[in-house]
Amino acid sequence: MKKFILIILASVLLSLNFSCQSPSNKKGDDVADGMELIVEPGEHWQGKMKVLFFYVKKTPQMAAWVEDDNGHYIATITVTNRSAQKKWRSAPKEGRPESLPVWNHRQQNSQALNDIDTVSTATPKASIEARIDKGLFVEGNTYHVYLEINHSFDYNDYWTKDNSGVNGQPSLIYYTQFIAGQPANIFLVPMGHGSVDGSNGDITSGLESFTTALSIVHNASIVIK
Repeated sequence: MKKFILIILASVLLSLNFSCQSPSNKKGDDVADGMELIVEPGEHWQGKMKVLFFYVKKTPQMAAWVEDDNGHYIATITVTNRSAQKKWRSAPKEGRPESLPVWNHRQQNSQALNDIDTVSTATPKASIEARIDKGLFVEGNTYHVYLEINHSFDYNDYWTKDNSGVNGQPSLIYYTQFIAGQPANIFLVPMGHGSVDGSNGDITSGLESFTTALSIVHNASIVIK
């Protein structure tokens, strides 16, 4: 029995270690123009979850995307591998729709041809830098950037196992906008949260019930070149 427990624990630790590897920039480092997203981890970037009798570290699920001024999805900037590939550990048959419900609904319901595999990445321990080429934008037009981030089992006094399932605090949505062709450095700010059960892609305002989830991210910003 002890040997069986150790084997399970070793497997979990190994898979979590892979999920924390630094991402590679699959677009290459030669994107001189366009938009760059920078996400700096906060105090609670790494969470904890209990496996048998032990606690192991876990990293958040995250997606960032761009929409035009009419609310039409343009492209995903970056998304964590598990969310992109829908490959979850110890998840129910339907997966984890509550992890990133806003991104899931908007990306799946869009007509944009976007290869998610080219922007998906493991969740790193250090800052994230992801770029998107200016060819997707029309100079002078306004665009909207969203960042959605979520830890599973992120409970607090308001979001408990009884009312939030495995999610705990729902996904947080950060937001900003920019005008293509106008150089700028702009911070994203939290504007609301996603559905706690993943049943829809709506953004609900109000963050009064959130605690540790607000410090998953220290800073998130975009650089327009």
